[in-house]
Amino acid sequence: MDEWSLSGYTALRELGRGGFGRVVLARHDASGTHVAIKYLHVTDESFRTEFRAEAGILRGLRDPHVVTLFDYVETPQGAAIVMEAIDGVSLRALLKERGNLEPEAALAVLKGSLLGLGAAHRVGVVHRDYKPANVMVGGDGQSKLIDFGIALRSGDSGQVVGTPPYMAPEQWDGAPASPSTDVYAATCVFFECVTGRTPYRADTLAAYRAQHMVGPIPTDDVPEPVRALVERGLAKHPQGRPPGATEFAAELEAAATAAYGPEWESNGWRRLAEAAAGLAALFPFAMLVAKVAPGGAAHAGHAGVAAGKAGATAGKAGATAGKAGHGALTKLLGGNAATKAVAVATGAVVVGGAGTAAIVLTHHDKPKKAAVAPLRVELASYNRQVTGLDLSGARYVQVSGGKDAALRGRVNAALAAPLEWAVDEMRQMTARQQPPCTTPTVLGVKPEIGLRGPHLVTVRYELPKQFCHPLDFELPHLTVTVDLRTGQSLPGEQVFSAGTLTTSGVDRLMRRVQPHTTKPDLALVCTEGTAPSDFRPGRPLDSTRPQPPRVSPFLTQKGLDVTWSQFGSECPFYSVTLPYSEARDLLAPKILAELPK
Repeated sequence: MDEWSLSGYTALRELGRGGFGRVVLARHDASGTHVAIKYLHVTDESFRTEFRAEAGILRGLRDPHVVTLFDYVETPQGAAIVMEAIDGVSLRALLKERGNLEPEAALAVLKGSLLGLGAAHRVGVVHRDYKPANVMVGGDGQSKLIDFGIALRSGDSGQVVGTPPYMAPEQWDGAPASPSTDVYAATCVFFECVTGRTPYRADTLAAYRAQHMVGPIPTDDVPEPVRALVERGLAKHPQGRPPGATEFAAELEAAATAAYGPEWESNGWRRLAEAAAGLAALFPFAMLVAKVAPGGAAHAGHAGVAAGKAGATAGKAGATAGKAGHGALTKLLGGNAATKAVAVATGAVVVGGAGTAAIVLTHHDKPKKAAVAPLRVELASYNRQVTGLDLSGARYVQVSGGKDAALRGRVNAALAAPLEWAVDEMRQMTARQQPPCTTPTVLGVKPEIGLRGPHLVTVRYELPKQFCHPLDFELPHLTVTVDLRTGQSLPGEQVFSAGTLTTSGVDRLMRRVQPHTTKPDLALVCTEGTAPSDFRPGRPLDSTRPQPPRVSPFLTQKGLDVTWSQFGSECPFYSVTLPYSEARDLLAPKILAELPK
């Protein structure tokens, strides 16, 4: 069967082919603009779904560091993504040719990629497969991020997918993806750029997994000025890394400026342009340039190929459905079909004519400062290795974004404190068992988010467990209220008004709660005799940590949840929701200001 192609485009050359499709450099007939078209040939619906998903992700991204989607088309013969063409080479090709890059060039690539990843993170998407083959370096030395084929919404979990040398520890467990997952991969690539090798090398998947999960971070060959960046980005636990790409870009910029001066990025772009010029024969337009007559005006257009790997699988994964027509492309690009050639910088220049795009190294604009993302609340996977425990099902809440890294660290420490308490309790209990446990204690953590700001975050953690020996006990549900302005957790005394946690105040609270109780038998066991001391931490048992309060407030969008929960089996969990209309006089003024209107 003849290969199908989109009407309205003239194919110029094939750029790559794989088992599922091909990538073609083409010209849009109506505008004369050059584009890259990724064709998916197979009709299997699962591949179409993935292909459609990739288009959907690209459609929602408009950022100079991410390849631009122009159109998505589905036909009975297959599907196609029409996107910006990038006249350049993959970072993989550069590293294969050169071995490694100068620190400033490596930093420039990393910053561009982080800004592109940050744009994805802001719309809730995690790339999950950032690697050198998914970064294109243009003739001007600037880079773009491509190929969102296995991306996920932040917080979603999925199969263990990715490229082993760049996979974060949480990916090996199929845990929820988060922006810090991409931070880890980006740091692996940066490590490769400055050293010429990946941080971990292995012959088997099991060996790769072990290296990423527990292997030491190898920084000996990393230039000293950027070692701290590598150590931060390769932290085993997501909480130890910058929470997202935008935040990491800001840290990178500060470190790079301190080490290499304010011109580090322009210098890096120049060195990348020189390196890319050495591979000019691999540029998508190189063959076209060879065919045109000398002289004439250079037509820069939209150059390049966003399909990434020139010989890789075209269309291995997906995109979001769009209308099967090309009017959008004409509307987007019609007025720019004859873009003027820009000023030439350093490096080789190949000039074409007759309206055909050429390899032109553009002058470098002033480096753009990394934007600071607003503080946002998200789920993360807790994958720290603890002897005797299986924590693969543990999740916790963290924040990312914001300008103040120290404040963000305090907030995240406060949000994770209940989980750390549970981990410490289970670790000690497991270690004390006689005879010793032969299987790990499984501790799962299920967070429930109540308020999400602007100044407070409230979380209640359920702690399901499977102990290594049969014991009849339950872990309490743990509640935390964190002030995003200070990073401090608020005890009950600061959540309730001044007179509430007194004997008369608790009696008043219980009278309000009584009409809303359910499960009378459990309510009687849990709520009878509630006293002010129940709202405060208890004495440590066998551990050094105080026991959490037996009764805790949990602020939600719907009302005040009063939660009874304690270590043991007598009252594992009981909660009553009191509408805010009945609870406002019981709460502190600063809490009232944060409640839903």
